[in-house]
Amino acid sequence: MFVMALPCVGFIMIIVWACVGENESRKNYFRALITWFVIMIVICFAFMSLGFWPLIQQKVQIWMQHK
Repeated sequence: MFVMALPCVGFIMIIVWACVGENESRKNYFRALITWFVIMIVICFAFMSLGFWPLIQQKVQIWMQHK
């Protein structure tokens, strides 16, 4: 978990651990993590292309002001 928190090294290690190694559980975990990253990126691009992004930013700013 600590290695994944490092900005550039973490991303590279996620890819390495998803492809290389004997531990199938670790490989499956990092493959699932990459899949979730891709899904979230696709959803964000969909919101931006549909024009919902300014509305989302406005809601987040309002939420942050109330904290």
